[in-house]
Order: sequence, then structure tokens, then C-alpha cells
Amino acid sequence: MKHLWVYAVALVACLSACCAKEEKVAPVDLSGLQEIRIDFERGGWVLVEEHFTVKPSGKPGTFLLRGGYETERGQQVDVEKPILSRDVAEFVRQASLPRWARHRGLQVVAQDIDKHALRTFEPIMRVPPSPCTEDELQQLAKRYFGRTKLLALIDRHYGRGISWTDDYPHMLVQMRWQGRPTSVLWSNSQKARMLPWNLGIPMNSLPQADQNWSSPLSASLRALLPPDSRAYQRLDGVTGLTQRLNRDALYEAERQCEAARPRPDANSGSSR
Repeated sequence: MKHLWVYAVALVACLSACCAKEEKVAPVDLSGLQEIRIDFERGGWVLVEEHFTVKPSGKPGTFLLRGGYETERGQQVDVEKPILSRDVAEFVRQASLPRWARHRGLQVVAQDIDKHALRTFEPIMRVPPSPCTEDELQQLAKRYFGRTKLLALIDRHYGRGISWTDDYPHMLVQMRWQGRPTSVLWSNSQKARMLPWNLGIPMNSLPQADQNWSSPLSASLRALLPPDSRAYQRLDGVTGLTQRLNRDALYEAERQCEAARPRPDANSGSSR
């Protein structure tokens, strides 16, 4: 009997904990939403320009997405299709939540990375050859994929703004409301999910404390767009991030190897 009582108490405690984890999401009032305008541009070697609007369709439970874009194959597409009000509501909700700090956002990015792909290495021709074998370099590189070192690797990758040339993305999102000021979000980030986001009129530089590193915000915006648009693809980018982290870890492994086993020609630099 005593065992049954202990079991019952444990069960109640477990159920209480589970219920506590379930956050009740307040409904989002979309009645005053007139339009969401999404503009995406990319400068560099390939010029990209995409424009979309999301407006009430006049039918219960749906909005209407209109816009134009060019696919990677060069096909010009004019889109006009219904999207669910719940998807619009989720974006509005995410945009209204408190900002995410950088560390929190990068933790979520790290969780979403394909760890198997991260640990899969392509053969690299090194000139001059590394003093370590390919297997030794890969084993050294894998040490950077533990939780703490991976976060540090991701943080260095995101850096503080533009990291490479010929790739200058810009996304501007405007939510127009009846009787309320227009809400504005924008990002110039080259990195996965276009993190971080900024509020208000686009500026050259903003305090880091004002940045929003919310992955769910990027995901909810992505859900409104056509899957073959460049904007949609840019709002993910985790596959490309995985490839870059893989190369970054190998580069760090080469540096570590050369520090432990200097080449006879120690003045020659390591190739990346």
C-alpha cells in the first residue's frame, strides 16, 4: 500500500511538471493587420530582388500572398496563393516577443546542426603537405564539435557583421496596422537564418543589445514565403553553416598540428 502511495505521488509530480512545461499561447488579434510587406535583395556577383505582400483574403482563416521572384534556374515566378491565418499569427507573435540574446540564439542554431554531416570530411589537397595525416587532422577537428567548443566556433563564424565579399543580403519586413504605427524588422546578415534581426528603420550600425537572435522569428517568416524563393532559402542556411564549420574546424586542426609538429620550412604558412 505504501508503494502504491509513493507511486501515485510520483505520477502526480510528473504530470504537474509536464503541464508546467506546456506554455499557453495567447491568441493573436489579426483584425487590424492590413499588410505584411517583405522585400529581399542580394548584391554581389548575383543580383537578386524579391518582393511579397501578405494581406487579408476576405475569407475566414486565410490571408493572400502575392509577389514576384526569380528561381535559381532563372525562371520568373508570379505568386498568388492563400496562406493560413495561423501562420501569419505565428509570425506576428514571434515578432512581438522579447528579443533573444546572442548566446540563446546560437545555442538553438547549434542544436539544429546535422552532427553527422558536421563530422563528415571531404579530402583536401594541402600544399605544402601537413605534418599530420588526414586521419590525425580529422580527429583533431572533431574535438571542436563538443558542445562548448562548437558554440565558440559558431560564435566566431557569426562574428560582428559582414564576413565575406560579394554577398550583401538585405531583408526588410513591414507590418502595417490600422490605427497603429507600422512595425519594421530588418537584417543584413549573411549568416544562417539571417540572424540577428533589428527593429526600426534600417541603419548602418546598431547596438548589439538591440539585436534579436530569435530562430523562431526567422522560421515563422520563412513559413510565409514560397519554398523556391531566394528569401526562403536564405532564412534557413544551416546546411551551408555546417559546411563552413566543418572547414573552420579543419583549419584549427591544421594550426594545432603545425604548432605541435613544425615543418622543416617553418616560415611557410598553412593553406586553408
